[in-house]
Amino acid sequence: MSNEKLFYFYLGGIMTGLTILILQYSRQLETRNAYQQGTIDNQRLWLEHEKGEKW
Repeated sequence: MSNEKLFYFYLGGIMTGLTILILQYSRQLETRNAYQQGTIDNQRLWLEHEKGEKW
């Protein structure tokens, strides 16, 4: 009985740890994507500005 409880306790701990890791990783990906999108927008604005200067 105690072995079974211990097994489920470890299983629960592992699942919780994995869930936290996955959540943190997905949050990092979101911020990285947002940063890349911001960079792309800045480059687009800069290119439009350059075009405006040339014409």
